[in-house]
Amino acid sequence: MSSSGSSKQAADPEPVQATEREKLIGLGKRSISKSYYPELKSRLDELEHFRALLDRVNDAIFVVDADSGVILDISGAADALLGCGPEQLRGMSFKDVLPPHIRRHAHNLFHNETKTVRLETEFACPTCQGQPPVPVDLTLSLVSFQDKRQAIIVARDISERKRSERALKRSHEQLEIRVRERTKELDQANRAKSEFLSTVSHELRTPLTAVLGFAKVTRKKLIGSIFPALARIADKDLKKEMEVVRKNLEIIAGEGQRLTSLINDVLDLAKMEANRVEYVMAPIHPEEFINKTVEVTSSLFDDNDLTLKLNIESHLPKVRGDMDRLMQVMVNLFSNAVKFTSQGEITCTARTVDDTVRISVADTGVGIQTELLESIFEEFTQAGEHLSNRPAGTGLGLTICKHIVHEHGGHIWAESHPGEGSKFIFTLPGLKAA
Repeated sequence: MSSSGSSKQAADPEPVQATEREKLIGLGKRSISKSYYPELKSRLDELEHFRALLDRVNDAIFVVDADSGVILDISGAADALLGCGPEQLRGMSFKDVLPPHIRRHAHNLFHNETKTVRLETEFACPTCQGQPPVPVDLTLSLVSFQDKRQAIIVARDISERKRSERALKRSHEQLEIRVRERTKELDQANRAKSEFLSTVSHELRTPLTAVLGFAKVTRKKLIGSIFPALARIADKDLKKEMEVVRKNLEIIAGEGQRLTSLINDVLDLAKMEANRVEYVMAPIHPEEFINKTVEVTSSLFDDNDLTLKLNIESHLPKVRGDMDRLMQVMVNLFSNAVKFTSQGEITCTARTVDDTVRISVADTGVGIQTELLESIFEEFTQAGEHLSNRPAGTGLGLTICKHIVHEHGGHIWAESHPGEGSKFIFTLPGLKAA
């Protein structure tokens, strides 16, 4: 009996001691050996591991009772975000960590139809004195758990992003200040340049007028009186000198006239850039200023043996414009076309396009290189500046045209291909019929 009793006692396993965690969940000495214990222990370990991982994330995670707004649980970086531990925050009302302007609407956060809310706000611990609020990007999701509504709130610290935004804003403001200062300086420089050009042009105009006038008088006297008297002298060298003098006087007169045109154009441009040109605006028919321009420039086409064709659409709407300035645009475009067209024809077209009147002057001349189509409207730029026989001009005509057209609310541009002629087009806003 004793031997059998001893062997039975030896066969019984040693009792396993329950841990504190197992005692808390009701697992005693007898229950821990049951078959479900290993799996339950594994699940508990997984939960603890998952909780440890949550505590390591950079976001703060709150579980809140959606009906009462009380914080039930906290994990993640809540302590680093708010400066206080989870034990201080559990049981606290979630709205207490929100700024006042959001706190007033906290009830709406937990009672919305979208189930998910995202907003930028700030968190601050109400029990921590002197702790500055922390900007956060907050995402709130409403869920149901055991017939209770809960809110899962994930908050991410965006302090660094806000600092970057503030730094970018300061840089942007400083850049805007520098741009405004630079623009002001450029405007002042541009006004100074315009005033200088205007002053110099005025100062040049008076002596140039005298030089040109005396040159014309001298040429008239020489051709009318002196040369005929000297022609009776049979001296070949003298006659050669007379011809040289005559040609030189013609050059003086021609170059003086060209310089006068340049000065007038510079004065016009300086006034336009300084907004000192007064436009006498009135409703006018486009065919009026076109036909008047044709009348005053008819000799231009006749002298160069060129044909001008007009293709003006009937019933064009009126435009609001300055008759003299619009004629100045047409004169410049006609002159430009004649200068670069040795033979063929020039066509002026006017038609309605949408709410505008589109006027074009097309020639059959040498054409313009594609890369120059924009720059030809800049000051002192000419389309034929690379030609060996470049026509004379001031290089300001198209710039003046651009200023005038823009002052009328229109747009001007050029279309061309080398060797195929050029077309200059500008638009003017049409007036609606009363």
